[in-house]
Amino acid sequence: MNVMNENNANSAFSEWQLTVLVMTAGMGGMYFYPETFGRWSGMELLLAAAAVLLAMGMLAKCFSLSQSLSFPELLRENFGGLPARIILAGTAVYFAAEICCVTVKQTRMTGLFLLEKTPPQVIPAVALLTVCFLITSGIRQVARTAELLFPAVAVPLLFILTMGLFTLDYGELLPLLRPGRLPSVPAEQWLSHWLSPLGGIAAAAFFAGYYEKRRLRRCLLSGTLLLSVLCVGVLVCCAGVFSVEGTNHLAFPLTELSRVVSIGNISLNHRFDILYIMIYNAVTLLSAGILLYCCCISLCGAFHVRSHSVFNFLLLPVIYTLSYVSLSDDRIAILIADGGKVIFLFGLIPAIYLATIWKKRKARSA
Repeated sequence: MNVMNENNANSAFSEWQLTVLVMTAGMGGMYFYPETFGRWSGMELLLAAAAVLLAMGMLAKCFSLSQSLSFPELLRENFGGLPARIILAGTAVYFAAEICCVTVKQTRMTGLFLLEKTPPQVIPAVALLTVCFLITSGIRQVARTAELLFPAVAVPLLFILTMGLFTLDYGELLPLLRPGRLPSVPAEQWLSHWLSPLGGIAAAAFFAGYYEKRRLRRCLLSGTLLLSVLCVGVLVCCAGVFSVEGTNHLAFPLTELSRVVSIGNISLNHRFDILYIMIYNAVTLLSAGILLYCCCISLCGAFHVRSHSVFNFLLLPVIYTLSYVSLSDDRIAILIADGGKVIFLFGLIPAIYLATIWKKRKARSA
């Protein structure tokens, strides 16, 4: 679909669809955390959530004050053509790294719990092919798919967290309230974990312009806030059930939590975790689809191409190769993704906001 055609069809988004898109963009990272607790972990999560909420508020304000219908247009309006193209090329690299991280974690978890004998190179290939077909018709199809799948995702997830609240030992949460007793965690480690479910929300910049500007802020903040609440629930349940030290030794805490939930004396463990992993895979595909769409739109803006479908399947072998290489060593992909989160949410969006405010004031005084 032509990018400009999508921009002119912004009424196709409902308020709920946009809210679900914002949540889904970040939920791919939520399923793997928290993997590391350290000193001030709870405070770090709250600060990360507050900072992302502030960034989403700034983004909504930028679109409300601008005539731009897309993020590339917003960049060109505030920074000019060449700087905008350079920024968009950088954001394409960031989103590609995010896709690699999500794909690698999905492959490892699926191979560990569900498809032990499947060659690791097969899982990312199937996932990326599905994602490419998912976004062929554009972000509106992803929004409709996310809206339909969201109840099937939310109900089991809330069930896991509710059962976790009934079975957790509240005494295990005391170390989170006494941070001095926890070891210090290097910034590069806690940044990866506490921003992982929130960094994907940067994708909201690429479809926020497709919605009515007067209600945009409510959608962005609602989606971010709901996702933050889910993150807090995951933190509390995992720490309360497995203890802080136990959670630190688990590769996929939320998956392990789905294996131990029970109702009374009826254990749901091994049967329920298969359902959970299937649901998680659906969320991962949607999250990766949103990220891939944003990557394609970034390249469209950088190279002045009108249709994102040009890059859709061209990116497939590149991202697959990067994902396969990252299966053995994902440090570079994580470094780019973590740096991109910070630059995008806490650098780029505030810079656009300041530029937009300055231009508006300059126009009024002229």
